[in-house]
Amino acid sequence: MPQFAADLHIHSRFCGESSLQMSLQNLLQWAPRKGIDLLGTGDCLHPGWCEELSDLLVEDGSGLLRPKQGGALRLVLTAELEAIFPVEERNARIHLLMAVPGFGAVERLRSDLGPAADLGAEAIPSFRMPAAELVERILNASPQSLVAAAHVWSPCSSVYGSKNGFSSLAECFGGLAQDIAFVETGLSSDPGMCWRFADLDGKRLLSASAANSLRNLGRECTLFSGELSYGGLTQALKGLPGTFIQGTIEQVSELGPYFFNGHRECQIAKSPIETHFEGRRCPACRKQLTIGAFQRMLEVAGRTPEELDIIVEYGWIRSRRLKVPPFRKAIPLQKIIAATYGVKGRESHTVQNLYEKALSGGNTEREILFDLAEADLAALVGHQVAEAILRVREGYFRITPGYDGVWGQLEIFEERETAELLQLKLF
Repeated sequence: MPQFAADLHIHSRFCGESSLQMSLQNLLQWAPRKGIDLLGTGDCLHPGWCEELSDLLVEDGSGLLRPKQGGALRLVLTAELEAIFPVEERNARIHLLMAVPGFGAVERLRSDLGPAADLGAEAIPSFRMPAAELVERILNASPQSLVAAAHVWSPCSSVYGSKNGFSSLAECFGGLAQDIAFVETGLSSDPGMCWRFADLDGKRLLSASAANSLRNLGRECTLFSGELSYGGLTQALKGLPGTFIQGTIEQVSELGPYFFNGHRECQIAKSPIETHFEGRRCPACRKQLTIGAFQRMLEVAGRTPEELDIIVEYGWIRSRRLKVPPFRKAIPLQKIIAATYGVKGRESHTVQNLYEKALSGGNTEREILFDLAEADLAALVGHQVAEAILRVREGYFRITPGYDGVWGQLEIFEERETAELLQLKLF
């Protein structure tokens, strides 16, 4: 059965925080380098982006799009939306991810939703209505659209997030919870965290990059087996016979920006255990900590890891109890290169030059991270980075977890080793 890798959540250059390099022409070049066969367009309701998409893409007859210039890559029209609505004494902010079967459906959605939000704003479209009403309007305008709860543990803008406080999909979406076809794990969580929460039983788990720059494409993705078509995608995401989810690739959750609890302004990070004993206020300024994905999951989870009977086979993590698709943890190649040379940011010339060299060798980033032998890695990126990749494969690394919007920090080598590598780089 054919297999394909999909990254269904990205943002275009028309979304405020995205790189201006996120043009369609650049995406068509970068997606194959990242090993992506099916790419979500993101922002499909934005008039400027929709015009760019229609100029360079054509419908392939299956509900997907293909480049007019040719090529095997397929795209599906997607968008992230925000619903803001009062719940008791607070405003809830819930983000949704939707996939749409063709330009005609997009036009119907733009016509129906346009009066309720500024679809031309350089931001995620924001609707002042309950999340359930937004789902209903999407499906009324385009019944074949697929709607998901986005990054479900993110503190500020997700169903289960600590600042929204819903403890079930039904509590948020009411009778329309059954129409939430799938959920997105997000960059600060993984399927293992979701498996511990019975409310997600029966929902397919999607992983995607939420990329706002080209190099972040595919840092998380979902692997499918079956027909590469909108119908096949629907089968997989609704759990119907036919195409199915084979597994997901997950950036290590601790690297995500909302894994631990903390307060960004005071640079305070706290684990759930520390928060339990020390309280939920910042010890420096006494403001409330932002409660991260890990603690929020622990608060609502009804299962322990032991009950899930989790095993690891050839790098894949699976639950023998739940019989759900497995997942594999990954660290993006750029982060590995940066950690090898002790570089805090990924924009240094050393990091970018090595990264470009690695992807110019004909291998996708996923193949480099998981498949290439040591000798091939050394020939491609040098012995130092090759050693770092091998250590990551074996789990020999440390992470200072992310918190309150601060990304986690990766360490692969001891400080002495990093200093030696930097010396070698100078000669």
